[in-house]
Amino acid sequence: MSRVTWQFFQGIGTIGGTVIRIAVDGHRLLFDMGRVFSPAVPVFDSVLAARGIRDLQRMGLAPCIPGLFEGDGTDAPAGVRTMVAISHSHLDHTGLLPYLREDIPVLLTEDTHRLLRALDEVLDGPRRNLAYQPVPCGETVSFGPMRITPVAVDHDTPGACGFFIETPELRFVYSGDLRLHGAHPERTRDFARAARAFRPDVLFIEGTRADTEDNSQTLYEAELARHAAEVMQAAEAGVYFTFYPRHPQRAEAFHEAARASGRRLLLSAPSAYLYAAFGGDLSDIAIYGGGEESWTEAARAFVTAHGFEVVRPAELRGREHAFAVELGYERFIDWIDIDAKPGGVFIHSNGSPLGPYDPAWNNMLHWLEVFGLRLALVGSTGHGARDDILSIVETIQPRVLMPIHSMNPGRIGLPTVPRILPAYGRIYTADDLTGAIPPTEEELQ
Repeated sequence: MSRVTWQFFQGIGTIGGTVIRIAVDGHRLLFDMGRVFSPAVPVFDSVLAARGIRDLQRMGLAPCIPGLFEGDGTDAPAGVRTMVAISHSHLDHTGLLPYLREDIPVLLTEDTHRLLRALDEVLDGPRRNLAYQPVPCGETVSFGPMRITPVAVDHDTPGACGFFIETPELRFVYSGDLRLHGAHPERTRDFARAARAFRPDVLFIEGTRADTEDNSQTLYEAELARHAAEVMQAAEAGVYFTFYPRHPQRAEAFHEAARASGRRLLLSAPSAYLYAAFGGDLSDIAIYGGGEESWTEAARAFVTAHGFEVVRPAELRGREHAFAVELGYERFIDWIDIDAKPGGVFIHSNGSPLGPYDPAWNNMLHWLEVFGLRLALVGSTGHGARDDILSIVETIQPRVLMPIHSMNPGRIGLPTVPRILPAYGRIYTADDLTGAIPPTEEELQ
């Protein structure tokens, strides 16, 4: 039996982009397969587009792993089998799937698979004939000497999970992204309790909000619809909103808010399609026709099959007060045709642009100023605050903690749990665990 090794290719000192490899006996498991996002690195965008995986690799936005990607001219080492595991659908965990070789099995939950397939139909899915292996949460899959079990967590997208990974030598737990203030905190608590019973040697846990101590300033998912309704009721003109399409349940919150404020919900065709795919109530919504020319065939057929009313931008002139309209950054041009009046509101709910670090953020503010629209931030992050993450670590009690997915991983840890801060370029073995020590209180500040 060869020794188990693990290595970090992405996801250290960044938010997302996680790619970790565990290898043993000619089998390598990689999780996740995300695009790096960091304000400190160059990016490709809709203007400066990558031509293929080699462009991403050259700019440090994708790892160079032989035999993993189509088009980089490499092959896997002889006799080595590969599997990819995906914790959830967000682009910082799936953004490299469009470049993955199609003969590599991709392990994921049934809901994540359903969402990625729906995104293929109407928006920005991988759009590749990948070798998906969807499984229910809790079902164990064997991959050579490894046993991999997806376990549900609460995050702001359907099907989110972490993984329990058992090898002949060591046990690993990977948290994926998780929180305790969402719609289903019991999933994350159950995950932590099950992880403790699993007795992991290594816990890879996210630390996105390492610098946010607690949720005292956090809007809980359960409060979002009420808060959005209050914002809508206070608007003196139009109500517009944006949210992350990979969180179709967020459409339900806006549906409730629109009803409570006496407005009719207008969703984009892709968002309505995704909302319906996860059981959304379509009874009293209409479709916003901005960008209709870019609808996919599947989106167009969906709108026709359901007989939705389509309300186009010019038809909102003088009628803004009657609707709550999903209108993303890419459709701001429609305010010219709508003739949006001052006194309205634009509700930003974890959509694009992502935040002040996004170059589009300041441009968004300029557009809102021109049309006299107030910006209202009504979102609920998909990531636990530092106190929540530490409580999860306390529950799990791993032999060694390795924090990832964080701009400040040094703040994730407990003085009672040995820790190793991951480093690039290093291949870890069980020997590295022996010398691990807990961080001091000073190191956690």
